[in-house]
Amino acid sequence: MKKIKGHYDGKQIVLDEDVQLQPNTEVTVLFEENGEGDFNKPIGGKTDPLEIFGKAVDTGIEDFAEQHDHYLYGTPKRKAG
Repeated sequence: MKKIKGHYDGKQIVLDEDVQLQPNTEVTVLFEENGEGDFNKPIGGKTDPLEIFGKAVDTGIEDFAEQHDHYLYGTPKRKAG
């Protein structure tokens, strides 16, 4: 899927980029009414999986990945292996 901006010229939708499409290629058009809207927001309430990268926090715990069960659930630490 590719996101391309365009505009409506009063008769048809005009793409702002040159796109090579085969005849009868199916497309979906989303549009902003009155210039309002944010196409970066997820559709249908689903979260963009790539947003997780912006939420990373440095906990300072060096072995958090290896010992996550210990830190999350209180289980005994695993032996280093």
